[in-house]
Amino acid sequence: MKTNSSELLVNATGQLMQQHIFDHLSDEKLAKMNSCLQKLGNHSSLETNDVEKELFDLFGQADMYAETTTLESLHQWQAVMSCFGK
Repeated sequence: MKTNSSELLVNATGQLMQQHIFDHLSDEKLAKMNSCLQKLGNHSSLETNDVEKELFDLFGQADMYAETTTLESLHQWQAVMSCFGK
């Protein structure tokens, strides 16, 4: 289950990144987000919970109301949040 929820998180994040909801973040934060995604995507990280927490912290700064955000991606994100009990 943990692998599936991490995969959902990676997929939803990738889709939202393509829709530019993180464009306003600093380069440092975007690099940190990419690093988190790589760690989750590799499934080799022993610190998965810490990486997920850090990623969710960055999502607190997302612009979910960007005009490029689709309803489908918001539903996907809602499913991920539900999966993680948030």
